[in-house]
Amino acid sequence: MLVCPQCQSENPNNNQTCQQCGTSLVDKPCLQCQKMVSLNQVTCSKCGALTATVWQVIVATPLGTDTIHKPLTNDSNYLDIGQRYQLWQPDAEDPLKLMATTPTHQLHRGKVIDCQPLQQSALQVLLNQSSEFMEDTDQDDATSLGEQLGIPPLALSYFALKDLSPTLPEIYDGWVDNDREIILLPDRSHWQSLSDLVISESLVTLQILYWLNQMVVLWNSLSSINCCQSLLVEENLLIDEDQSFGLQQLYPDPAETVPTLKALGQLWQKWFKQGNDPSSSKLVTLIESVADGQIETASVLRLHLQDLAADQQTTMPTDLPETKDSNSLTSDVLPEFEDQSLSGIFEETPTETDITKTLSTKILPMELVSLHPSGCTDRGLKRHHNEDYFGMKTQICSQNSNQGRIFEGRGLYIVCDGMGGHAAGEVASKMAVETLQNFFEEHWQTQFPSHEEILQGILLTNQKLYEINQNNASSGNGRMGTTLVMMLVDNTKVAIAHVGDSRIYHLTHKGVLKQLTVDHEVGQKAIQSGVDPQLAYARSDAYQLTQALGPNNDNYIQPDIQFFDLNGDSLFLLCSDGLCDNNLVDNYWETYLTPLLSSTYPLEKGLNELMDFSNQYNGHDNITAILVRMKVRPKNPC
Repeated sequence: MLVCPQCQSENPNNNQTCQQCGTSLVDKPCLQCQKMVSLNQVTCSKCGALTATVWQVIVATPLGTDTIHKPLTNDSNYLDIGQRYQLWQPDAEDPLKLMATTPTHQLHRGKVIDCQPLQQSALQVLLNQSSEFMEDTDQDDATSLGEQLGIPPLALSYFALKDLSPTLPEIYDGWVDNDREIILLPDRSHWQSLSDLVISESLVTLQILYWLNQMVVLWNSLSSINCCQSLLVEENLLIDEDQSFGLQQLYPDPAETVPTLKALGQLWQKWFKQGNDPSSSKLVTLIESVADGQIETASVLRLHLQDLAADQQTTMPTDLPETKDSNSLTSDVLPEFEDQSLSGIFEETPTETDITKTLSTKILPMELVSLHPSGCTDRGLKRHHNEDYFGMKTQICSQNSNQGRIFEGRGLYIVCDGMGGHAAGEVASKMAVETLQNFFEEHWQTQFPSHEEILQGILLTNQKLYEINQNNASSGNGRMGTTLVMMLVDNTKVAIAHVGDSRIYHLTHKGVLKQLTVDHEVGQKAIQSGVDPQLAYARSDAYQLTQALGPNNDNYIQPDIQFFDLNGDSLFLLCSDGLCDNNLVDNYWETYLTPLLSSTYPLEKGLNELMDFSNQYNGHDNITAILVRMKVRPKNPC
């Protein structure tokens, strides 16, 4: 079966397009120039960009054998008999390079092209079929069961730590070929080297502390499966596009020596001696203590790192910019140093919540790292036409210099849910979006729009719709109108405004969801007047709007406008009530929104999954949503 890359539905192998959403199952657009290329084409014929799906492959061969140099298949360019995985550099002298030696095996690493990228991997199928047997299996039984199922023993360590993804890579496929074990992992060669960042960049000390702490937390988990060596191989320590720490792969501990924190401290010490910036003198002193063997346990080292982090925040300059109001989307610059516990088919590592400290909430100046929007609308299952309308405008500027990369982003995102007589609703929603876009194109040149300017734009939009209603002598349900939710972004500054019952939600990097808007409807107005919520929504008119753009003049319009300074990675959802009805977002956000915080998860794919689920769950109304993912980091004081 072919799995659609857009909606994830299964299709017969001979399908050219997805039977669910119509997406092509034979080609895709090049991300650089948008030319359509075959799914298994390695590079774009127009611009030369890499277009193939690439995996990192690790081949384990028994010591004392030469099986790595024997043909892997009848065609030695492929890893498997089915000729799905092709060595990317088959003409190289050694496409599979030796990267480690265990007590029993040699590990070789290379890259392969996936020639059937829409097919589910054989290992994924096998695991899905046997998951209920492996869930409660201990280490010894898991090894035995894995051998019976044909799962490479090399893969079991990754399964044991599967809950630590994406810090640790997840296995995509794996099999045993005679005496060889083969596993495929995500290709992380485009990630940054942690050592390069620490050595060559002028980083905020808090950022360095966060990465070091992640390594120490991971040390405990890796020690339970004898893979602490993974944290001592410099090229294995990487930083992704979200500035999060991760490993390229797992390295088994050498048989003759057990890795210690002293070795980890010596690695850190090497970085700081090579670096241009000495960073915090207290941090340098702590690293020297670890490198000298004075700190021997991860628990004690974490305590010291947490104390340094708290000290860094409390000693920040007192003239830092404050947030604008009590509704600021504030979060700690660094999340609390939480444990990553081990779970799955092996035993769990004890947590250390007794030593976890809450860091100071002092706010650091932040800068934007990325701004990624995605929007979609759907008629729904029961409506004959779509009265929703949305608009997105994003401007991104990226500059590189000796001092690093400077990223600036500006965005205007609007969702309107129209209402009125035949065709009037879609006219109102479209006119509202276009009027606001034109207004801010004229009035938002340099400075972020003020409260007064945003209000002016909304009232102008209302007046245009109201005048059409007056000219057409419309009344009652014949008067066209629309709800509004709008979000303006200027780097880390955010403003939102709304009229009606469309909504905006905010999901923080700490996994907290908050509804930022309060519906303008009779039931909510009663609640704000002190009526019990159950009584307020027992009224027959509880969901009747108290505000909308168009039906009345400006005297009846009081938009809610809020300003925020963003201080953490965030995901915003702007949506019409067709999506959020029946508590859909409140009940299912952890499934459909939380994964989208990571830049590794395609936002468009996540939005399509949310829209499909909304049609199944609700489907009685038009459905429109805009997702905006924003990544930030502490601003370099230099």
